[in-house]
Amino acid sequence: MANSKSSQSQSSASAPDAIWYSRCGAATASAIAIRKKWLHEEFARDGIELRSLRDSDEKAVLDAHYHHRLPGLFREGGNIPPIWARAGGSDTAVVGITWLDEYQGILGRKRGPIGDIGDLAGKRLALPVHDNLIDFRRGAAQHAFVTALRLAGRDARDATFVDVPAPARARGDREPATPFEIDALLAGQVDAVFVRFASGARVARDARLHPVINLNDQPDPLTRVGNGTPRPITVDRAFLDEHPDLVVRYLAVLLRVAAWAQRHPEEVLRLLAEEGGADSVEDVVASHGSKVHHGFVPRLSRQTVDGLELQKNFLRDHGYLKSDFSIHEWVVREPLVEAEALVARDPRPFETPRSKAAGGAVGARLA
Repeated sequence: MANSKSSQSQSSASAPDAIWYSRCGAATASAIAIRKKWLHEEFARDGIELRSLRDSDEKAVLDAHYHHRLPGLFREGGNIPPIWARAGGSDTAVVGITWLDEYQGILGRKRGPIGDIGDLAGKRLALPVHDNLIDFRRGAAQHAFVTALRLAGRDARDATFVDVPAPARARGDREPATPFEIDALLAGQVDAVFVRFASGARVARDARLHPVINLNDQPDPLTRVGNGTPRPITVDRAFLDEHPDLVVRYLAVLLRVAAWAQRHPEEVLRLLAEEGGADSVEDVVASHGSKVHHGFVPRLSRQTVDGLELQKNFLRDHGYLKSDFSIHEWVVREPLVEAEALVARDPRPFETPRSKAAGGAVGARLA
């Protein structure tokens, strides 16, 4: 938003026919809003269709989840792809950030050479390799290992990173229940692997494996920064400039979702289990903790912005980005401020009965 006019006083000269969205198959306010059809309802009254990237058969559209070069696209989820896209020239804006911690575990073999993080030095640490525009899983694993080494008073030069290529999968196939890197660990090809999210917390219970550290247990929130924490809400800047009122309304829905989630913790757990492919709500709690329903409020606090900057700097320093950029210039604060004011004027709380018919198939996780 290049000028100081209130976006609520501006009306879109020509409202778009459709808005695109993309979210990771994980714990996001957007995922709940979409599963409950609340975002669809918000824009349908203006004849604006809400479209999912996942429903497209065009590779260029699907890849927008990573490169973000699609007009009218909102994205909420893992932070590595949008940081990579911004560094690569995509003109986007961060209009909100959620902070929702998740399980981030480093595992070794039972009775293997690694007992605690002090033993990571000199060992072979697995870095997964995927054929994506940006290998966010590799970046997440490398960041976790570097963090663990730092906590042990060491750095990346003190360990050997080993590439572990992902097996080929057809587009749309669900990821295997057990991360493929576990096979390399059990075969003795590497000494430690990184796993995350509900699937990671579940595999950590395997009796053949030894949990080395869960970074989510660290008291310093910035030590818990990974691909899933913090989670930026991004939109292409041209759309923000042309339709600021729609961006404010989108954020207002997410704010109302966050308020609803705090009142409905059990339903939140069920929805997240369906969204992220967890086997049970117990997996969701193991990953995100019992207070997960408090983690969906979009903010632009110092902690959330600092977390995003820490991740950007890591990716820059380890060769994942084409160029550097300013996180503070990437963040646009006015839409969230106006969305908060809009919700304060018109709370309209969401309630479960409105969405009994809501549902939708669980898509493959993109990030």
